[in-house]
Amino acid sequence: MSLHKARIIAFEEVLEEDVVDIEKLRKLAFNGIPDDKGLRSLVWKILLLYLPHQKGSWRTTLIEKRQHYNHYINEIIVSPGGPTDHPLNISPDSSWSTYFKDNEVLLQIDKDVRRLCPDISFFQSATEFPCEEIVNSNGVKRLHKRVEQSVLKYSTLERRGLGVAK
Repeated sequence: MSLHKARIIAFEEVLEEDVVDIEKLRKLAFNGIPDDKGLRSLVWKILLLYLPHQKGSWRTTLIEKRQHYNHYINEIIVSPGGPTDHPLNISPDSSWSTYFKDNEVLLQIDKDVRRLCPDISFFQSATEFPCEEIVNSNGVKRLHKRVEQSVLKYSTLERRGLGVAK
């Protein structure tokens, strides 16, 4: 008997048991899996835990997995659903489009209010006692946070010799 046929028989013996011995299967598969009689795909399904070790539950597991696969195919390829609203969506009826337009208006209002009376601190900073119903309603981001400008910090550097130091 050839070595190839002996390996096929060894795989078949391990796979014929009611509960597949994973360690034996791993040792056999370490030197390669013959492609005869669909052994390679079956062994990989078991080693990758796609199929359970109990041979009796393979049929039901395969039916479930194929149903999941068909569901994914239907969900993703056949009828992928409507387009989701994305921040880069340029459609005028997109909720993100209105969000960015609102931000532009808020930014302009913020600039105008700060320019109105720059010497009065009321117009320059957020109130210390905001209305709680508005500020903490539905987890909505506070309006002043949407227009808040950030300033980058800087430091001066001096050149000493070949390197740079503060």
